[in-house]
Amino acid sequence: MTHKKLALAALVSCVILPGFVSAQTSRQSALLEKYGSSASALGVNADGLKASPIPQPMAQPVAVPQQFSGAEPISYSGTAVTLWYALGAQITDNAPWTNTPAFEAISDRVMAASKSRAYPARQAGQPSLFTDPGFIAEYEQATGARFTTGNSARFLINGPASFEVKDALIRSAKKSLLISSWAFYDDTTGYQAAQMLIAKKKEGLDVKVMVDKKVKVGHGKKVVEMMKKAGIEVLEVQESRANDIWHVKVLIADDQYAVAGGQNFGDVYSHKGGSILWRDTDVVFSGPAVLDAKRLLAGEWNRYASKNGFKSIDARNTAGLPYEGGSARVAVVMQNPPQSSPILVSIIKAMYAATKNINIENAYFVSLPVVTQAVLDARARGVEVNILTNSKESIDPEGVVIVEAMYKCLIPLAQAGANIHLYNGWRSPGDTLHSKFMTVDGEFADIGSYNLHPRGERYDTEVNVNILDRAAVAQLDAAFAKDLQNSRKVKSAADLDGKPTAMGTIANNFFYAQLGGPAGVPAGLSLQK
Repeated sequence: MTHKKLALAALVSCVILPGFVSAQTSRQSALLEKYGSSASALGVNADGLKASPIPQPMAQPVAVPQQFSGAEPISYSGTAVTLWYALGAQITDNAPWTNTPAFEAISDRVMAASKSRAYPARQAGQPSLFTDPGFIAEYEQATGARFTTGNSARFLINGPASFEVKDALIRSAKKSLLISSWAFYDDTTGYQAAQMLIAKKKEGLDVKVMVDKKVKVGHGKKVVEMMKKAGIEVLEVQESRANDIWHVKVLIADDQYAVAGGQNFGDVYSHKGGSILWRDTDVVFSGPAVLDAKRLLAGEWNRYASKNGFKSIDARNTAGLPYEGGSARVAVVMQNPPQSSPILVSIIKAMYAATKNINIENAYFVSLPVVTQAVLDARARGVEVNILTNSKESIDPEGVVIVEAMYKCLIPLAQAGANIHLYNGWRSPGDTLHSKFMTVDGEFADIGSYNLHPRGERYDTEVNVNILDRAAVAQLDAAFAKDLQNSRKVKSAADLDGKPTAMGTIANNFFYAQLGGPAGVPAGLSLQK
């Protein structure tokens, strides 16, 4: 290890880590004091957010013991482990002996797969390329994910709507439950989910859970162990590259329904408890695409099953229960970087299909060169581009150090005429935006766990869902329009030029891989969630 890298390690261990934990604790405490101790006091009405006709089993809510009724305590060991792996990732992937592709190389690879000679990008006002069957076939080939027909697809706008569906699917399951999450939290949501899954295990259902092994150090130790003791097979995923993270968020019930998106099993997502309530979005779909999602999870599960003493998953068949079905064409995409980028190709190729508008809502928008170029090219064609991401006021404590990089990346996009909106919070500043979706021309939607920042191309395994269905996309565009009402539009580059912070400066100097262009891009900072 070079002297520079040793100095970096010392800097992180002695300066950044304690400072980061202190800042995280201070900001969360301030938010808790500001918003009080219960969601009910805020007037949050979950009844107005129902979104699905999925059967609702008659059941009393699971009683929550005192130790799980408040916010999950901050785990200093968990934070230390997360940052240590982030440091290790940064050092390892920039070492001279690594074969990890540079971000410029990733961008070149993605651009080559995204731009088409047979179906070149069209000027604004012409028919969307997503109305051309030939382009859709090419899109499937480029992304490695086939659209299946006969699916229903409904977007679950915010936590209460999503967890109403998730809880109903768990309670009504008759044969199997396969759940993947970045984390379960030791709070009301995590405890109730664990108890519902344990009850299903006792009924004789096949219940399988996947979480990231490193993340469990900081989130959900108690509820995960609770599920294990009850006989649930819980796979703690350890990626083959030591610093990588399992960031997949998918629930599959009876092979009939799947829910995918950005939400983990915690109160900040569900709004079941606590007072820090994030704005997030999932999708529930039913049809042949559910089997595609099952195959992707099964592939990962079966890699580790035998060494953990677990039964493998037979992904050749479904449980035999009927789908809801509908008019949506749905494709499910998994990405395990850094050697391939099917999700990013899905996003970029869709942007080059646009002839009307591109709406992007993403929590942590730090653009690789290929993203910046796709936005600039869309504007040059006359396509309207709307981007919504967190402001320095709304971003979560762990994300504060990334704000300066986010703002720098947004400046050239704003100068090119993209409409940049910074989230104010759906109640007021302090509510973090956590959605990760994009729509194109009212024809197409992409949603999942993928954050539009460099970690997604280096370290995080993700699952996103691509959807072709005008009715469903209209629902998501309406939610996007509502979120814009809770944001402020950037009027000039000056709106993105704030006073540098000490933590942001340290992060910029020591963690951000320098790419060509207007801003450096962070590589190793941990912002999965």
